[in-house]
Amino acid sequence: MKILMFTVSAGNGHNSTAKRLKEKIEANNKDAEIEIVDVYKSYASKLKAWTMEQGYFLACNHFVSIYNHFFKKSEKSDYDNRDKSKANKEIYPIMYGMLNKIYEFKPDVIISTYIFCAVALSNLKRYYKIPATTICMTLDYGVSPYWECCADGLDYMFLTDNYMLDTFKAKGYKDKQLIVSGIPVADKFSTPLPKMEARKILNLDENLFTIIIMKGSFFPVSNGDIIKQLSLIKEKIQIVIINGKDKKCQDDIDRRLAKAKLKHNVINLGFTNQVVEYFSASDLVLGKAGGLSTTESINAGIPSLIVDKLPQQEIYNKMFLINHGCALPVTHKDIAEKINYLIDNPSEYNNLKAATLNLRKTDTLNKFYDVINNCPKADYSKINFNDNKKQVIKNVDKQRRLSIKKNKNS
Repeated sequence: MKILMFTVSAGNGHNSTAKRLKEKIEANNKDAEIEIVDVYKSYASKLKAWTMEQGYFLACNHFVSIYNHFFKKSEKSDYDNRDKSKANKEIYPIMYGMLNKIYEFKPDVIISTYIFCAVALSNLKRYYKIPATTICMTLDYGVSPYWECCADGLDYMFLTDNYMLDTFKAKGYKDKQLIVSGIPVADKFSTPLPKMEARKILNLDENLFTIIIMKGSFFPVSNGDIIKQLSLIKEKIQIVIINGKDKKCQDDIDRRLAKAKLKHNVINLGFTNQVVEYFSASDLVLGKAGGLSTTESINAGIPSLIVDKLPQQEIYNKMFLINHGCALPVTHKDIAEKINYLIDNPSEYNNLKAATLNLRKTDTLNKFYDVINNCPKADYSKINFNDNKKQVIKNVDKQRRLSIKKNKNS
């Protein structure tokens, strides 16, 4: 079986999902041939690739309110006007490269981890024969704009939760396309170690309430505010701070900790490959609300404190978790207050814990693999592709405009 995955570097979730799916398939099918392509890096201009990757981080770091304004504006797109959506033109820079790669690699299955890759596939299938089974998925707990543009072009759409079914049907999807699976994170988060065993492995105090702080990209709470809030926690606890590859941030926290002289046990880390062990050892996670990171904490059975000033898709993730009773909202001013409250009221903490365990979906990767493994072999024997980039865009855009005209007349 040959599998082609299209992904992007806007955030880390899309690439991470592609890697998790690749690992799962290879673990179960040694003969599978899999290729992952970062489409904007591979096929778009350097400026477009930079905008997709670094521009996203810049917007979420410094202009999140503007980013959210345009996100909300984009939500007004709908199925009846899908052919007029600006998403159809957004995919022009990657369309030819994707089509050329498909005919060169001849995959049996094409998986997109990103909405615009799925839009490109759907548009390409209007004019060109693509015999592969096409698959995409949601990677958040809210429904992002433009999914209606893919309703006619995807064979399978994997959804985060049951509540999305009616929403996607309203966007033009059929029952046979929709599979509720959950968000695909590594299996190891679904089988955490016993808490005391994990603490022994990590040389952590076995008796202290333990919080893990996941300082992901564009974390909206300053290091100074973090240290100040930790100083206001009444009972001695244990805190693990994971800074990832941000060495500058890690060093700054080290300097602040040395001056603050907190009574707590604080472990300040950079990048670590023991995230699962730290999750297993923890009672609570403080972080943002990325789709994958929140799913990792849910599958590990850890309640969350979720910060504010987030991009819109993470606001939806945050509200989903809060509404399901497995997270509490915090600002940079009340982190300590919420932690003190949960420590002083163990029944409230236990309610959060129970709700988190109730939300787990631990069989997600198996659901993906079962569908992928049963896809038929694609036949490319009668396809002769010779068009250049300009001709591909012209052909696909012509089909799009014909669809607009047809819908208008009907």
